[in-house]
Amino acid sequence: MLKLRIVRSPLKREENEAVLRDYNRLTSSRIPVVEFERWVQDSPAGPAWHAMLETEEGRIVGHTSLIPLKTAFGGPTFVPAKSEYSFVHEDFRSTPIEGFENVKRAKFLILVDQLFQFGLTQGWGPYFVSTASANYPLSRRVGCRAVELPLWECLFVLRPGNAARHTANLSAKQRAALYAAGMSQWAMSSLASLVLSANGGIRKVPIGAELPSPSCGQIALFEDLASLEWRYPEEQYARFAVDSAQGKYVIAKRGSDRRYLRVCQWELGEGEIGTGLILHLLKQAREDKAMGIRWAIYDGDPVAEKLVGTLRKLGFLCARRVRTMMVHTKSPEFLAPDVWKVNDSLFSFDP
Repeated sequence: MLKLRIVRSPLKREENEAVLRDYNRLTSSRIPVVEFERWVQDSPAGPAWHAMLETEEGRIVGHTSLIPLKTAFGGPTFVPAKSEYSFVHEDFRSTPIEGFENVKRAKFLILVDQLFQFGLTQGWGPYFVSTASANYPLSRRVGCRAVELPLWECLFVLRPGNAARHTANLSAKQRAALYAAGMSQWAMSSLASLVLSANGGIRKVPIGAELPSPSCGQIALFEDLASLEWRYPEEQYARFAVDSAQGKYVIAKRGSDRRYLRVCQWELGEGEIGTGLILHLLKQAREDKAMGIRWAIYDGDPVAEKLVGTLRKLGFLCARRVRTMMVHTKSPEFLAPDVWKVNDSLFSFDP
């Protein structure tokens, strides 16, 4: 018989380690305990709530959490949250849960639903659930609804072989095409680095150098100083500022030989989109030995058309796609895409 327990961070160190042991194994992740503790304990909106399944001996065999997020919004106060670190150990998926013995429902769904319902009693919501498309039916069974977000996915490849092997969700034909295009982009960037300056009124600054410009009526995340510094650890992210325009910037997740430098959050006017900014991103990507640059530009961004046009002129591959965001909420207004200031800061939340 399993017991379901809901508790708030901080957990004991051995509990954190137990959660990560199975989560990392089941998801092929390599999250260290210190990062897990940062995300679930240090959010400016407060510590996370956890729901855990435990055996009678106290072994943790199931877990999910809700991490609260702080908003930059001039309207009513509310607490959105990110659902993270969810799993049930495969050996215990048919073991009854105390109090739910007669509930004919997957143990994972019981676990998640109980935490979601508890969060509502705390005044939390909406919840964001990042999951593979194969899991959308499961998300719907705990009350989540799909919000579709059209975007342009823009890539510049610096390591064609690695990009062809490690870029996700591509067919064999698409991988071959990416390799061919990447060879051309690599040659282009090598020439540009020799003849063009990477200054252009752009400079690398600390994550908390200055606050973003106020949002224009949309709900925005990670735009207060505490949230910026929590969300974007200095050793993992780079921020570039525009000298000529206060509050204009780009924040990118640094890359590696198996991942792109990924632009996560930005605030730009049409005058700040140009060669200088892209050269700085390329320079950072080279320093990281990254596969290249990845920039997802959502249709709701006021400079989306200008930005995509500039990236194309500078050699980026830009393709249309739709990203699905699963949202749990009792308030239909949160399901409208134009309510949110959308970028990859939420989807690339990779603690």
